[in-house]
Amino acid sequence: MSEHRELEVKLEAPAGWDLPDLAGRDDLREGGVASAADLAALELDALYLDTADLRLARGGVTLRRRTGDDEPGWHLKLPAADGSRTEIQRPLATGDEPPPALASLVTGLTRGAPLVPVARLVTRRRVTELRDDAGEALVAIARDDVTATPPDGSSVAREWAEIEAEAVRGDDALLARVVEALVEAGAAAASSRPKLARALDVEERAAPALPNRPTAGDVVVAYLRAQVDALAMSDAGIRRDRPDAVHQARVATRRLRATLATFAPLLDTDVTEPLRDELRWWGRVLGVARDAEVRRARLEAAIDDLPGGQVVGPAREDLVGGAATGYREAWRLAVEKMSGARYLALLDALEALAEVPPLTGRAQRPADHELPRHVRRAWRRVRRRHDAAAAAPAAHRGELLHDERKAAKRARYAAEATAPVLGHRATRFARRLDRVQDTLGTHHDATALADLLRREAAAAHDAHAPTFTHGVLAAGELARADHALDAHRDAWERAARPRVHGWLRQGKGRGSRTG
Repeated sequence: MSEHRELEVKLEAPAGWDLPDLAGRDDLREGGVASAADLAALELDALYLDTADLRLARGGVTLRRRTGDDEPGWHLKLPAADGSRTEIQRPLATGDEPPPALASLVTGLTRGAPLVPVARLVTRRRVTELRDDAGEALVAIARDDVTATPPDGSSVAREWAEIEAEAVRGDDALLARVVEALVEAGAAAASSRPKLARALDVEERAAPALPNRPTAGDVVVAYLRAQVDALAMSDAGIRRDRPDAVHQARVATRRLRATLATFAPLLDTDVTEPLRDELRWWGRVLGVARDAEVRRARLEAAIDDLPGGQVVGPAREDLVGGAATGYREAWRLAVEKMSGARYLALLDALEALAEVPPLTGRAQRPADHELPRHVRRAWRRVRRRHDAAAAAPAAHRGELLHDERKAAKRARYAAEATAPVLGHRATRFARRLDRVQDTLGTHHDATALADLLRREAAAAHDAHAPTFTHGVLAAGELARADHALDAHRDAWERAARPRVHGWLRQGKGRGSRTG
């Protein structure tokens, strides 16, 4: 399965428009362009698959079976946060059924619904490549005449022309210069929607815009919608074992669960409490993989920082290799559960929650009056947990600090959710809590890793293997935990300042969206 990052910009041009002489421009030559070459014209025939209600198209994803160029096959395009798209290709097979390896990657959006043909697009394409001195393509400019029809080709649904400028080997800056040159020559910015979305006249789902005077329910539902989408879009990344995919899914899961708890009075808990239980389950599955991923990265970095003489015997292979094995096992278990009915039912339930939220009458109150009290309640919970940890004997403080961290995280998410209405003070409050959470997270991770290293040292001793490196690493982690506690004291002092949280007692005020 081949995979590459695709960064392209779509443009439109008036009738009779011709491609300008780009290779002669000084700014493009400075970017490495030495020549321009026209390729043979192509006629591309693409059959697009989606669910009957177009879940892929609304998520910015396309799955197609295309012929007509030198790479016939199945293409899956997934959006990325930076505006680019990842294209994953599989060789062409007989029939219109997509390869299982590609179909599985869109399960987070299809949730078991069948993939069916939804459109056929025939594209007459002329391509000009901008090449470097070695003749390698840097940017490809395609001029496309597109005809969209129903899957059976029975009638013409839509026709249009567009220009696509795509970075091949050149960087994003060179692509931007090429686009600027095309615009100067008369081309105009066009919709960035994929061809299928344009053919079917369907818009990608965007974050819902808040009304001028939003209710509390409007704000909470908008935040829930964003997290539901984030969780669904992380699905493919987890299945492909992409960096940070498990982490992003875990964060979205935690935000959902925390939001349902913090704003419970605004929602029908008969609906949301069972959902919170399922989110807890999924968060634990992801947590095993994420914790192993963090442990592997930390051990690798810590051992790399040691002088060579302090890495004795097979310590690196045993510790880093063991953590890597633990991650792979946890990741495989997570992917296995992602094919199960329980996970798909969770995604269905979350989609239903976002589409038809079970709001209570209290959710109809003005957001800037109602929401601060819920954030205030979450903040009080943090203070109670902090006071309990501070008063506890050092030997029993670890678990209480972890409780404080979880409370700080919940309050931070509450502030983030309300920031579109409550303004910069909610944003600042969230940032201060993020620092509290971060320092306590470092303390927890370092303490847990030191305990693990002691256990690994005992096992190595029993096996008559060197334990020196284990001891050095454990001492380093304990020092890191102590440093994190020092940082936490400073972070708490900043978060607990009255000017940071005092606005929560005032409700509506300056800094709010509607104030």
